[in-house]
Formats: sequence, C-alpha cells, structure tokens
Amino acid sequence: GGMGKTTIAKVVYNELSCEFEYMSFLESIGEVPNTEGLRQLQRQLLDDILKGEGSQNINNVDQGASMIKIILSSKRVFIVLDDV
Repeated sequence: GGMGKTTIAKVVYNELSCEFEYMSFLESIGEVPNTEGLRQLQRQLLDDILKGEGSQNINNVDQGASMIKIILSSKRVFIVLDDV
C-alpha cells in the first residue's frame, strides 16, 4: 500500500480513455463487503457505459452479470478495476 498504484491507474485511464466510446473506472473493488456492494459496482459500471439509461434495473447479482455480459459483448469498452 501507499505506492501510488491508484494514482498511476487514474493517469493511465485518463490518457487512454479518450480512445474509447465507453469507459469506466471502478475504485476499491477489494473493499466490496457484500452482495449489495457488488450490485452497486454493477450499477456503476452499467451507468458509466449506458450513460444512465437502464442501469438501475438490477435486482440481483446474477441479473447484473447477465446484463453486463450482453451489453459489453457488442461494445468496445475500457474498464479499470482498482484494488482487486
């Protein structure tokens, strides 16, 4: 810890994200405590990609995973997962 990995990840994200139509930077993945936290990360990812359209309709983690798989399969997306 404390070596600036998140800062480096943000710099790389900011430099490369302009090359993608869809992008998401998800922080503190390793600190997600429970299923509700995972659903929140799924919502954030979908919100970033869909620009707020339809991401709030996740009722459970399995549904969120299915939505992400379907949506991401047809888009060129840049995703950074920090603190995995």
